[in-house]
Amino acid sequence: MRHNLRARAFAALFIAFMPFSAGAQLLAKPTAELTRFQIEAISLRDVTFLFELSVKNPYPVALTFSGLSLDFSVEGAKVFSTSSQGGFSVAARATKANVFTVTLAYDAIIKVVKDYASKDWLNTVVDGKLVIPLPKTPGLPADISFSYKLEKKIPAIKPSIAIVGFTVTPPSAADISAAALKAGKKVDADKARSAFSDLLSGKAPSAQVIDPAELDVPLQVRYTIEIKNDAKGPLSFNSLDYELFINGESLVLGKSSDVKRDGQRILVTITNSFSSKRLSKNIRALFSSKKGDFRVQGSASLKLPDDIRKEAIALSFDEKGSFSLK
Repeated sequence: MRHNLRARAFAALFIAFMPFSAGAQLLAKPTAELTRFQIEAISLRDVTFLFELSVKNPYPVALTFSGLSLDFSVEGAKVFSTSSQGGFSVAARATKANVFTVTLAYDAIIKVVKDYASKDWLNTVVDGKLVIPLPKTPGLPADISFSYKLEKKIPAIKPSIAIVGFTVTPPSAADISAAALKAGKKVDADKARSAFSDLLSGKAPSAQVIDPAELDVPLQVRYTIEIKNDAKGPLSFNSLDYELFINGESLVLGKSSDVKRDGQRILVTITNSFSSKRLSKNIRALFSSKKGDFRVQGSASLKLPDDIRKEAIALSFDEKGSFSLK
């Protein structure tokens, strides 16, 4: 009898305690910490920031929120605002981290920062706010908010790219003979070499021995990519991966370590070769008209000061323009 009375008393105490325990859990507050903030990548036209947000949910129900609202200011001038970045859901009584990126365009910065061209580093401030809706429970507010103030310096970049010193060396008679033999064609190598020379100098071939595009003859090309920064931000790298398009068609791709710095200019000299099979109508137009359009895609490894980022980051670009042959 006494045993039954004790059991009933314990059960009543447990039931009475349960609402208090659940209420205590719901009255606890979630935490939200920005565990990582860094420059993730830079191009000649924009800079990408990486954010890592970690949220701890103490409740027995999942929390879902749209993400951070972010205001970017550079040198004291507001440049860009965005909302709902990095939103996600955190399961009940769990902690979850989410990584997201936001890209800031240099054109937007140039419009609002005074004396931009005289700057080398730009102080960038990011004001962030996170609002997390809370469970609808007596004693809890509708939501909880967290504010963050982050700072990072970025290099001032105002770029221009040019192709200079573009030359293609005519093949030797031996190269032509080897290519003709491989293709199973009979060709007068000396006359074919003269035809190649005429084509590459913009002249009509004196004798149409063979269409150069019918042979796989290596043609050596040499040119320099001139990257100029009209601001003072340091751009320095030791090698460049590149692809060059002429009049809309890919001509050569590769990697060059022939990199020189001249003030605010970086000169990347490239020596490569392409097959005569690439001498399409668009490519030949470059030599006949002595001018053409180019597109250069490139990537390099850029080292920033350690207080900005210790590891090297990617510098990329995709630039277009026109150039002339001498």
